[in-house]
Amino acid sequence: MGKKDELHLLFDKIVGNEISKRRSNMNGAAQEDLARKAGVHRQWISRIESGKTSPKLFNFFRFLLATDIDVVDITRNIRDKFVNESAPLIKAAEEAKYKKYVEQTKKKRKR
Repeated sequence: MGKKDELHLLFDKIVGNEISKRRSNMNGAAQEDLARKAGVHRQWISRIESGKTSPKLFNFFRFLLATDIDVVDITRNIRDKFVNESAPLIKAAEEAKYKKYVEQTKKKRKR
């Protein structure tokens, strides 16, 4: 797998922050306690909370169901944060594509 782009890294960070926030709201539950309850490794939770990776959908739902985290609520929060925080990145990417298109068009006209 290649290097992750900025949007993917942003998504991983948002998911990790949201899971970490939910875990700390569970009476300060340790990663190990949640891992045991969800049937996953503690390192898996650590990597997600630190934004180093994002969970596969099946594992994400299995984790949420096992820990009684409201699936709809957390996915809505992740969606809202991603939409808000990704807008500047998307705008910059679109502007860069447009600028490249204009430059290519100018080169073609010079020929």
